[in-house]
Amino acid sequence: MSAFIDRIDEMATLENEYARDGASFVVIYGRRRVGKTTLINHFCESKDSIYFLATEENEYQNRNAFKQLVSEKFDNELLASASLTSWDPIFKVITEEAKNKKIVLVIDEFQYLGKANKAFPSIMQKIWDEILLKSNVMLIICGSLINMMTSQVLNYDSPLYGRRTAQIKLKQIDFSFYHEFDESLSFDELLEQYAVTGGVPKYIELFDKKKSIYASIKDNILSTGSFLYAEPEFLLQKEVSEVGSYFSILKTIAAGNHKLSKIATALGVSQSNLTNYLKNLIDFRYY
Repeated sequence: MSAFIDRIDEMATLENEYARDGASFVVIYGRRRVGKTTLINHFCESKDSIYFLATEENEYQNRNAFKQLVSEKFDNELLASASLTSWDPIFKVITEEAKNKKIVLVIDEFQYLGKANKAFPSIMQKIWDEILLKSNVMLIICGSLINMMTSQVLNYDSPLYGRRTAQIKLKQIDFSFYHEFDESLSFDELLEQYAVTGGVPKYIELFDKKKSIYASIKDNILSTGSFLYAEPEFLLQKEVSEVGSYFSILKTIAAGNHKLSKIATALGVSQSNLTNYLKNLIDFRYY
């Protein structure tokens, strides 16, 4: 398998933002397993960068982890020993270092910071406006929970609205690039593999190209111990509260009901009650 496939337009966007004079602020978001972190890592390979992965821990623990990461990156003992109650000093150290070189700062799974502290988007707005905006830093904020990333960063009522200089909603690998995963597969075999994996890089990695598509489905989807067996439930639980309703809709569509009227009839609900659910499934690209 090739180490890095497709993403030509996305890489061009990132390189253009990196070449921008002064600061830039890029938002990358998209469903889980689609390759956001791989894209970022590939982009940062030859650049001076800081990669921070936020966790579902509280704000204090995330801030300390970020402080430790930055202090080690720049061998800053003063920052390492500091007891901080705000994020500002960490970002000021980064901008000070960026006076002599361009620095790419990545905050991955950003939505967890907003989940830990609902005011964090406002905190980040202040940091951008007062610290990063006039610096030589390229800020990349990345997240995999689309609903939360939209509300925290992209929506009009978000404190960060209007700050970004570019955004990338990363989608699945296009079929036209699929042959690069395995040049030995015939067109029909590629089509079968793509029909099942949907172009999601993580899923593609799981499928053994030496096995038939049916054997791969049995091993990776139907087996109760496989990675993909509980994947639909896991993904939906992260994004929505009414998991049962979404499963009912997906089950109905899988049964061959592809028109809104037929889906509504099969579920015994009005068409108007379905539009928001279907819109979310399309936005999440869980179809």
